[in-house]
Amino acid sequence: MATKNVKPDRSTATPTRGRADKRARFAPEEKKEQRGASPLVLVGGILIVLLLIGGVILVLPRLSPSAAAGQGSAAVDTGARSATTAPSTPQSNAVGQDPGPVKAATSGHDPYPEVVAQDGAVRLALSTFDDYKAHFYTYVVNGRSVEFFVVKSQDGVVRAAFNACDVCFQAKLGYRQEGDVMVCNNCGRRFPTDQVNEVQGGCNPSPLTRTISGDNVIILGTDLAQCLSFF
Repeated sequence: MATKNVKPDRSTATPTRGRADKRARFAPEEKKEQRGASPLVLVGGILIVLLLIGGVILVLPRLSPSAAAGQGSAAVDTGARSATTAPSTPQSNAVGQDPGPVKAATSGHDPYPEVVAQDGAVRLALSTFDDYKAHFYTYVVNGRSVEFFVVKSQDGVVRAAFNACDVCFQAKLGYRQEGDVMVCNNCGRRFPTDQVNEVQGGCNPSPLTRTISGDNVIILGTDLAQCLSFF
């Protein structure tokens, strides 16, 4: 009996080995893909972090001027509050011994001692004028000097007048005392001290309102400012 050549039936071959061979071929590539996924994630994470840091760096310089401006405003506000809430210091009523920056309103002498008003009035010790001598003073109004004198006449009355008159004030020479009279330094006319505050106009010393209260001669700042134009 002749032997037939039988071809192997591929359809009946066990598929297990074929699948195993395929896995063997493709397994390295799958492993490579799996291994490659981790570096990409890591790089992506680093890029995100860098972007966040860069954004913070860009934002901070923009915020700094606002913060500085806020600090500046706070400083200004604090200064303004300090200026408005600081208690005022009362001015002294004493006659200044040092004329300092005060300028003489008339010519031919150093500035007279400056007096200042407290509660709107200048107060001078009444006993100052017991020597019957004319005492000259400076009162400053809006940075300008006004001069006046106070004298006790022989009748015992304390009198006050500006160191100027309606006629000769433009010469800015004022008055001087000789005995019991006041003499105009411009025209030389003489005026008894007991006529000061009594006679006005012409070359008479322009009268200045004054009152006596206790031990003080009181002259209002508003009265002193009335003849500012004389100086």
